[in-house]
Amino acid sequence: MIAKVLDTIKKYGLIKKGDSIVVGVSGGPDSVCLLHVLWKFREELNLGITAVHINHMLRGSESDRDEDFVKSLCRKLDIELQSLCIDIKKVSKENNQSLEEAGRDERYRHFGMIADNIGADRIAVAHNKNDQAETILMNIIRGAGLDGLKGMDYIRGLIIRPLLDVERSEIEAYCIENNLNPITDSSNLDNVYSRNKIRLNVIPYINSLFDCDLVKSIDRMNRLIKGDMDFIDNKIKKMYYNVVLRKENEEVELLLGKIKDMHVAAKRRIVRKAINEVKGNVKGIESIHIDNVLEMIDNGRVGSKLDLPGIKIGRTYDSIKFYKNERQPEAFNCVASLKMPGITEIGENKHLIEASVILDFNAKEHKPVKGSSRVQFFDYDKLTEGINVRKRKEGDYFKPINSNGTKKLKEFFIDNKVPREMRDTIPLVAKESEIIWIVGYKISDKFKVTENTKRVLKLTYRFNY
Repeated sequence: MIAKVLDTIKKYGLIKKGDSIVVGVSGGPDSVCLLHVLWKFREELNLGITAVHINHMLRGSESDRDEDFVKSLCRKLDIELQSLCIDIKKVSKENNQSLEEAGRDERYRHFGMIADNIGADRIAVAHNKNDQAETILMNIIRGAGLDGLKGMDYIRGLIIRPLLDVERSEIEAYCIENNLNPITDSSNLDNVYSRNKIRLNVIPYINSLFDCDLVKSIDRMNRLIKGDMDFIDNKIKKMYYNVVLRKENEEVELLLGKIKDMHVAAKRRIVRKAINEVKGNVKGIESIHIDNVLEMIDNGRVGSKLDLPGIKIGRTYDSIKFYKNERQPEAFNCVASLKMPGITEIGENKHLIEASVILDFNAKEHKPVKGSSRVQFFDYDKLTEGINVRKRKEGDYFKPINSNGTKKLKEFFIDNKVPREMRDTIPLVAKESEIIWIVGYKISDKFKVTENTKRVLKLTYRFNY
């Protein structure tokens, strides 16, 4: 078994020489075996080991007995121990969770905190091959997809599972051979818990009914699915970054035009990846939630929103946005006369427009810049005075570059699918009610540079965050 664990560590890169490792130790056979195996590797791999025991305060004197056992074991092995008491029943009630969920969440939360405090490289937990089979069966019962059938990973962030290739029978034999005498947790024999029902009833029944070894069968399936999932994940990653419009400040925005035409399986995975990037996990996200997002992508109206566990999702004209807390865009409420030439500072210096006049401008060599550019060029002789920087107002009109006629600014925004909530945030360069430049969008055809232009006005817009 020792050789098998070492092979797993090397094959999946779970531990490097010199690593500092936090080890979760309950006092049961699995965690005691894990601690003892890593202790045996301590010199070969130059490991720093810190054991962590969480007393869940659920079983009275039994819980205290487990804690005392772990303390005694760590003293014998000369391993540092950090032991904590957490009222899981209280946490469960406060967070509206089952005892299993609350216990698991608190364990990992405190493992992470301790690892962070001592600068540990890894957090080792004692899940084995039987645990993997039980987890996959529980996922099947819940109706999981391929991700659920893949089960637990050997490594996920700081978490490592060195015993994932070892069966429970091997662990028990190791504990006997090394006189470790681990504690038996009576709650593991209680049929109230879902995992116990699978361990004590479902797996033995199937083995007996079909004369098989279900744990080994699930392990073979799991390995095949893991290989397939590695391939799928790489493909999805490339597709995902092809549809990302924007990713910043705990927000992700995906292009509707690109994601709409994808196969539904790819859509599902891309949506889950976006949720995970913003939320940090997909906990609480079920298939019905993903279906709701897909319905929004395919048929949702502009401005529609979804409130899912830990994340919000909204639809714009051309994108689907994932975010934690909606941030209201800041309106552009300033008015200032444009200095030409010079720098015009607006709104406590948040907005700057620099104007410069170019006298030796070669109109024949001038190439119009993109409408989205924050730098634009104009015929200076048509803009010598009365130019303001402001937000939109009633009666504004505009002749978009290379168009035949004028239109109301409101119509331009509608035609170009500018979200209603964004329209008051856009700075405008204007002469009375006539718009010269919608910053970040288009300039007016009336004031563009032509072959007859003698002097050019260059405007550069900057926003200071």
